[in-house]
Amino acid sequence: MYKSVPTYSNGKWSTTEFKEESNFIEYILSIFSEPGLYGFTEISYKFNSEAQAFNKNGFYCNTPFRSKDFTKYWEDQKNKCRQGVIYNDGDKSFFLTRDYYMWLNFLPIFDKEEKHYGFAKVRDAQYHMALYELLAELNNQHSAILKKRQIASSYFHMAKIINTYWFEEGSICKIGASLKDFINDKGSWKFLDEYKTFLNEHTAWYRPSATTGVGGPCTYFFHEEAGIAPKMGETYEYLRPAMSSGMMTTGMFIAAGSVGDLQQCNPLKEMILNPKANDIYSVETNLMDKDGGIGMAGLFIPEQWSMPPFIDEYGNSKVKEAVIAIIEERSRWKNELNGEAFQLRISQKPMNISEAFAYRKESIFPQAILSRQQKRIEEKEYPYELLELDRDETGVFAKRTNKLPITKFPVDKKQVDKTGTIVVWERPASKKPDFGAYYASIDPVSEGKTTTSDSLCSIFVYKNATEVTRTTASGDVEQFIEKDKVVAAWCGRFDDINKTHERLELIIEWYNAWTLVENNISLFIQHMIARKKQRYLVPKQQIAFLKDLGSNKTVYQEYGWKNTGTLFKSHLISYAIEFLREVINEDSDVNGEVTNQTLGVERIPDPMLIKEMLAYYPGLNVDRLVAFGALVAFVKIQQSNRGYTKRRETEGESLVNSEKNGKLRYSPFKNIGGSRKVGGNRPRRSGFKNYK
Repeated sequence: MYKSVPTYSNGKWSTTEFKEESNFIEYILSIFSEPGLYGFTEISYKFNSEAQAFNKNGFYCNTPFRSKDFTKYWEDQKNKCRQGVIYNDGDKSFFLTRDYYMWLNFLPIFDKEEKHYGFAKVRDAQYHMALYELLAELNNQHSAILKKRQIASSYFHMAKIINTYWFEEGSICKIGASLKDFINDKGSWKFLDEYKTFLNEHTAWYRPSATTGVGGPCTYFFHEEAGIAPKMGETYEYLRPAMSSGMMTTGMFIAAGSVGDLQQCNPLKEMILNPKANDIYSVETNLMDKDGGIGMAGLFIPEQWSMPPFIDEYGNSKVKEAVIAIIEERSRWKNELNGEAFQLRISQKPMNISEAFAYRKESIFPQAILSRQQKRIEEKEYPYELLELDRDETGVFAKRTNKLPITKFPVDKKQVDKTGTIVVWERPASKKPDFGAYYASIDPVSEGKTTTSDSLCSIFVYKNATEVTRTTASGDVEQFIEKDKVVAAWCGRFDDINKTHERLELIIEWYNAWTLVENNISLFIQHMIARKKQRYLVPKQQIAFLKDLGSNKTVYQEYGWKNTGTLFKSHLISYAIEFLREVINEDSDVNGEVTNQTLGVERIPDPMLIKEMLAYYPGLNVDRLVAFGALVAFVKIQQSNRGYTKRRETEGESLVNSEKNGKLRYSPFKNIGGSRKVGGNRPRRSGFKNYK
């Protein structure tokens, strides 16, 4: 028999038998839901019946010491503290994990609502957290919990540790944190001492004090205040051998915390948002963002779960009422606080994961627009190829690869392979595209192999707007404008910087792209000059935005632009934001009312660039965004001066277009030459009015 669990049904105690571990896991999954949906009934009064008795009487058991009834009572409670307890009420079944049962009944805490020491109240958010950790353990994985504040996480996890220490022979449990005061006698260790003292004074389960500095294997490691622990990732990796035997997991790492300083929460963020890569037990949630985005993540406990006073008498969260109250509260904050203070306030009382990790200052990038584009990309509206480029006697050619692009931001400094691969959404229009049909922008790197920098070399290739004249198979001629868009990108670096330069050279040569280079680091420029290919590089005097801004006057490098202290932050970002918001197409009804708009952001198929924009704050290393910001500024001025490029083709010779980018193709005459209203008296306009 795998497990025999004490079970309460219809006023009587019995046991529920689970023959195999898989049967038990199946049962736990069948009852695992989320706060607000568990539907605790009156039976929840039984969850903490022993604590209620102690509060009433001042003791647990009044039978004579070491009598048969005394021993029976304490052995029964010990069994429940080891096996957990099932409570059945009609068709509803609730399982209290061993640590949750012990916490509710035998481990008093300071009640912040009542302002005195007492036992924890039944709350579905804490019940949910206990079940999550049990499922992680049963699946031989670790736990990561991003939580709201005031959920008694430290108290609960010390209950988990003392439960194991009290009842399991040879168990070794550890706690850690980024600061000693989080876990010494000012922090979690104080809770352990309080629990130990209470158990030794009021139960029959006497144990000596826990000790510090114990080495060897680890049953549980609890990382306190995981949201302000910049080195937690390293701690996790160091401890994993102590929680495994060969390929088997023998212990569990538990990271739980609220988000503090964004610079300190990256390890927790990585665990929550990339659970599979970090061996973290994941759950499906619709709390990824404010739009109800669904994804797999570590456990997130939002503000609306178990939020006083929106908790019913049985301990269920009144989620809808809580959400309404939070929205009303935020409306007041919006009027009372500046942008930075408002964002900080929200991050400390988050309703979704995105809010918890959002930049504390009011974002300068349009978050809603970017989030919608992120969703389009995730829904695979932008087909792509993963390619490597090489050269033979005929020129540059492409070949498919199984290598993957870098999808982690920021990239791990110690990541061994940072080469990534080239992502192509549209191949060059021909073997030798017209010069000026494509532009490129590069943010270079100064060295090859490194374990101390998260900087990557970044290049974007951009296709200029093109007026296409196509002859169909039937001999008809059609004209349309292919909108400008990002068609290729690479972000990475080789251990040998020469290979980095060779990859950049191949990309820009394949597209015959006029290329903008940040010349703070001039190694790539020197590389191209040495190969007599400087014709691909945009000279400094041709970069109009430098002239307009009065920048780079003292820069004597012939090619590229220098990223001065304010140029990118104060000017180039503005070009990027304008690019996102630009209306590139509109659909109207018969009354002239706009029914749909296509914004410029839909020209960006790269999810990593979107991610950098969403995460951006001053000081963040954003290699892709630097390259893109300069590119957009350059392209806008070039388009103003040069207009569209032109291409003639015969049907069957068209571009390898993505499905989505194909939608950005439209006739230049679509919205001109007609009246605003059918039957209107307004004279028709010439479709060629503004053409020179």
